[in-house]
Amino acid sequence: MIRLLFAALLLTLGACATAKDDVAKIPTLLPVAIDRTTGTTCGLYSQASTQSEMLAMVDEGAKVQVLDSANAHFVRARMSKDGKTLTGFMYKACLGK
Repeated sequence: MIRLLFAALLLTLGACATAKDDVAKIPTLLPVAIDRTTGTTCGLYSQASTQSEMLAMVDEGAKVQVLDSANAHFVRARMSKDGKTLTGFMYKACLGK
């Protein structure tokens, strides 16, 4: 009985070690910035909320890089303004089609 339990434990540990090695082989995907043009004037905020600090006003037709669009209403965007690179959040609706 003890031998069976010990054998089952060894098999379980072996399966866990194999699964751990397989997970280590999965490559990590880096986020890719997508260039977009704004369709309207809107704000670039420090957080995904209009109640947070406004970093800049983004003019209509400005080029931005969308870094993440997982939020329902905002995208994480990067832009250059007055020689500075700013990263923040803006409404998805501000992006042109």
